[in-house]
Amino acid sequence: MSRKEKLLKVIAGIIAALFFYAAMSKLIDLDKSRQEMRNQVFPTVIADLLWWLVPLTELLLMCLLLYLPSRLRALYASVALLSAFTIYIAITMTGVFGRVPCSCGGILSHMGYGTHLLFNLVFIGLALWGVAIDNEWKAMNRWLHLNKERSFRQLNDQS
Repeated sequence: MSRKEKLLKVIAGIIAALFFYAAMSKLIDLDKSRQEMRNQVFPTVIADLLWWLVPLTELLLMCLLLYLPSRLRALYASVALLSAFTIYIAITMTGVFGRVPCSCGGILSHMGYGTHLLFNLVFIGLALWGVAIDNEWKAMNRWLHLNKERSFRQLNDQS
């Protein structure tokens, strides 16, 4: 097994463990999870949909992250889901909703919103790192190459 593959397995495993923990903390105490979801700023109909959809999505992503053929897509989906959570936390922190609902389960319930935001950003970065490695850094290399090429052109134009 190559070093790249080992690193990708570790990254996918860490993110999968996060999703497993998050889903199980919601599913173990369904009543509490439902109350917390209904305490959010969206309508009850949406809260009742998200109450079961979020943990199922987290479990699905966990499985897809651990299954090699779907890992890259699962990493992209992880970035999307974690970004949605992070945007919601950031908006909540601004006070735009008029109140700050508490919705984190498990160990995250002991974190403030700022810490939770940072926590999510770290996992988004981890997922993006996995995407970059799985894509063999192609997009990043192209971007860096273009910047390097532009820099050389600018230097030549100034001479």
